[in-house]
Amino acid sequence: MRLRPVIPRVLAFALLGAVAACTGTGDDSTFAEQQELANIKTKNIVPLASGATLMSNFRAFCLDGDPSVTARTAQLRAAGYVPVGGWRNGLRSFVTDTSAPMVQISDDGGLCGVHARARTGQEAEIRQRIAQWFPKAQPVATRDSLKTIWTTGRTPTEGIGILRNPRGRGHNEISVALLRP
Repeated sequence: MRLRPVIPRVLAFALLGAVAACTGTGDDSTFAEQQELANIKTKNIVPLASGATLMSNFRAFCLDGDPSVTARTAQLRAAGYVPVGGWRNGLRSFVTDTSAPMVQISDDGGLCGVHARARTGQEAEIRQRIAQWFPKAQPVATRDSLKTIWTTGRTPTEGIGILRNPRGRGHNEISVALLRP
C-alpha cells in the first residue's frame, strides 16, 4: 500500500521547518513562556535524546490522547513545554529545557512530530517501536536516503515518517512524525 505522492513531500517540508525558530502568527505565548524560551540554551532547542526518550515522547504527544490541536497544545504546556512563537506555515514548535525532544504540531491536526539530535541507538529503537505499535506497518518506497516512510496499516493514508536533517540547528537531527492527511 502506498501513501499518496504528496505525503512524502509534505513530511519533508514540515519536518525541515521544525527547527526554524521564529515568531509566526497567532502567538498566544504568555510573557512567562517567552522568558522561559529566551533562557533555553540553543543546544536544548533540538537536544540529544535517546531512542527510548524520542519514542516515548512521540507516543505521549503524537499517538496517545486527544489529537485536537487545543488538547495537544494544553498537554504540551502542562508537561512544561513552551511554544516557539506562533504558527508558521501551519506548524508550531514546542520546546522544553529538560533535554526532551522538540515537538511540532500542525494547525489542522494532521501532523505531529518529535525532533532531536541524532545519536546511537535511535534507529533500532524507532524500528522496534513501529513494529510493536503498528504491526501492519509497511514501508513506502522513497528515493531520498534522508527519509523513511511507513503506512501504519490503521487507515489507508496514515503514515509515520523519519527524516534525517544533516544541516539542522543541532546538526544531524532526526525527526519522527505521524501524518494524518
